[in-house]
Amino acid sequence: MIEYGYIIYNAQVDKTTRQPQLETQLRVYRDGQPVFTGRFGPFNLQSQTDVKRLVGGGSLRLGNELAPGDYALQVIVVDKLAKTERRMTTQGSDFEIVK
Repeated sequence: MIEYGYIIYNAQVDKTTRQPQLETQLRVYRDGQPVFTGRFGPFNLQSQTDVKRLVGGGSLRLGNELAPGDYALQVIVVDKLAKTERRMTTQGSDFEIVK
């Protein structure tokens, strides 16, 4: 299992609800090839105290079928209220599976 965390800064806020409209997705790569692609889902806004600094994260069960080696975890965030050229951002982190 891998645990991860991230912070989203300055998401656009809906003028009526005063809430952002974000979606996130996880991907795992090995040698540049995807080995896991999660579904896009809404970012959980519960227990968030500052909409300009949103804290996210979770855990991902990797399973026994992944071979030892170097991998990369990618978090993708889509801000549905942002201008098109600023709508999506990604961040990644490398990790290693050992026997």
